[in-house]
Amino acid sequence: MNGPGTNGGSEVTNGGAENRLRFRFPPWLWVAYACVLIAVSAVIGSSYWLEARRFGAELPAWRVVVDEATSITVVFLITPLVFSWAERLHPRRIGWLKTGLGHLAGLVAFSAAHIGGMTLLRVLVYPMFGGSYGIDWSNLPIGLFYEGRKDALAYIGMVIGARLLAKALRKPAIKVVPAPASSPATPRRIEIRDGARRIWVEPDEILWIEAAGNYVELHLAGRSLLQRQTLSALENELADLGFVRIHRSRLVNRKHVRATASNDSGDFTVTLSDGRQIAGGRRWRDAITDEPTG
Repeated sequence: MNGPGTNGGSEVTNGGAENRLRFRFPPWLWVAYACVLIAVSAVIGSSYWLEARRFGAELPAWRVVVDEATSITVVFLITPLVFSWAERLHPRRIGWLKTGLGHLAGLVAFSAAHIGGMTLLRVLVYPMFGGSYGIDWSNLPIGLFYEGRKDALAYIGMVIGARLLAKALRKPAIKVVPAPASSPATPRRIEIRDGARRIWVEPDEILWIEAAGNYVELHLAGRSLLQRQTLSALENELADLGFVRIHRSRLVNRKHVRATASNDSGDFTVTLSDGRQIAGGRRWRDAITDEPTG
């Protein structure tokens, strides 16, 4: 196939200051994706071989197999990186210009990695079949253009695939579960679904919450949890539990606020119970400075 493809098996994790991203799609998606790559490369490779025979050219079958196998191997290995990169480049979060420039850079990096990776593999594998893989330096620009066209189409397909898979496999929204009627003193807990697992979090454990694209990240004292949900929806669910908005992308648990300090710009900084400091916007200053009611 001599061109890139896609992948699939991951969970996305964004970490505020850490900004980490991981995909964890179900293993069967990886298997299905590998089968698709093999099937497509088999069709393309066999067509290429038959065309060569049709015009009387000598093209060993092993060479076609090696060429296609090295191409899809590199594509398969690169796919998680492309998916993670695509998740970072969300126009709602960084704007269309940065998203476009980011994808342009991603395409160049993807094509370079694909071409370089499959070339290296061919140099190593060809001798096993009694051949040698040489680079035609005189026609290098044409060769790069030839591969780059296919890489561009593959990259676009991978980005679209990443979006569709993320949407299809997104996790349910966070649920705030009320305490049983028999124990009114028990605070409501937050249920976070991680695949087949359910994680229960007490609201008092949460220090602050941050928007991360289509996700929200809950920051606890020693860990962070990510869930697919909008910050506005979660704000409505947690409003009566002491959570207030201090920034367009942040909520804070008032029980963990230890101090606030104004900045020259009119914005402010909140110091939390674990010593961390987070920024707040002037528009939401009253929400954190007003005394809580009830």
